[in-house]
Amino acid sequence: MPDMKDKLRGGIESAADKANEWTHEAGHQARAAAKKLEEPKAGGMVEAVKGGVQDAAAGASELAGKVTETAKEWASSVGDAAVHAKDKAHEAVSAAAEKAGDMGQELTTFIRRYPMQSLLVGFAAGFLTAQLVRRS
Repeated sequence: MPDMKDKLRGGIESAADKANEWTHEAGHQARAAAKKLEEPKAGGMVEAVKGGVQDAAAGASELAGKVTETAKEWASSVGDAAVHAKDKAHEAVSAAAEKAGDMGQELTTFIRRYPMQSLLVGFAAGFLTAQLVRRS
């Protein structure tokens, strides 16, 4: 089963690939428009428009590449942070479970060492709890 990091990275990469495809498609359409303008009808004006369209297409293609790379870097960073947070949470839970186990061992040792005192403390705690519940 893929983990959260892989899912996140896949989603961002998919979005980046879509943006890249759209930009390349816009570039192809701009190049096609520029080829139509190649006919020597308006001379210098056609050349200027054609150059501008080709520059825009090249810039869009370059921008798509940068967007793709940035999205992949962000996906990696976010995925690494998620894995780090998961590891820290796992460590905290493990430490808490270990502490609880230690406390249980200490309580058991105390009860075995002082059985009568432990029994009296238990009765007192029960009595106080009953009094608090009855008054509420």
